[in-house]
Amino acid sequence: MKIFETIKSAIAAFIAAVVAFLGLGLPAKDSMAVTEEGITRIMSFNIRCNEYERRKDLVPALIEAYAPDSAGLQECTYKWYLNLTEELEDYAFVGVGRDTGDLSEDCGEISAVIYKKDKFNLIDSGTFWLSETPDEVSRGWDGACNRICTWVVLENKETGVRYAHVNTHLDHMGPKARTNGVELVKEKALSYDIPTVVTGDFNFDKGTDLYNSLVTGGLTDTQDMAPDTMTGKTYHGYAGGTAGKPIDFICVNEKIDDVKVYKILREKINLKHTSDHYPIYSDMVIK
Repeated sequence: MKIFETIKSAIAAFIAAVVAFLGLGLPAKDSMAVTEEGITRIMSFNIRCNEYERRKDLVPALIEAYAPDSAGLQECTYKWYLNLTEELEDYAFVGVGRDTGDLSEDCGEISAVIYKKDKFNLIDSGTFWLSETPDEVSRGWDGACNRICTWVVLENKETGVRYAHVNTHLDHMGPKARTNGVELVKEKALSYDIPTVVTGDFNFDKGTDLYNSLVTGGLTDTQDMAPDTMTGKTYHGYAGGTAGKPIDFICVNEKIDDVKVYKILREKINLKHTSDHYPIYSDMVIK
């Protein structure tokens, strides 16, 4: 009977994956979820602040289908916050808006972290601004917008293992804001003496000087660690395609050295792209 159930589950997952790949419908909840014991799945997803109405079902459906343990979201508006907290019943939401420091209609972008609330306890959390005054609502250097970084420390309820998840979205215009923002995010990530993951839309290409500053001295890109990995761009502007380099990254500190999988999720749902960025995820061992 157990073998039959395993085969049945595998067939269902395969069918769901084919349907999702072809963009013919919404994937079933947890249809591509992690099944291997001891694996933690981390996602980064710029969900795009605009075009909400035609994508309001797609974004939560994709997150549910791949079922990350925690995910860093960028361009999450207050409307998205209301949507996701209603639709993603298995997840808790952490974050505040970059323009007000709270959750309200005019709060601006939330660089949120969501996590499976039945699996993890929230030990600590916070948000700081990428600026000369990180503890208050502020705009840094030559940035076009206020930019923030949200972080959480999570504890596995079953094992007691803790990890930190740091999530950000760097400025798209100001070179000084990006340069200094990277340093603030990295400083925060390297301040932990526990396994730490960093997610974000960094608004610079892999291989640039700024990218190299991110992944030297203690952080490593999971794309380069995973034996099962992918290449190609992550921002596509609703045009699709693969040619190019990523600007969205999942990095880890030196306490995480076993990354199994790195994936760029390029499928459509209902013949629509879920966002103007492809979501990415990494499966890893956190112990």
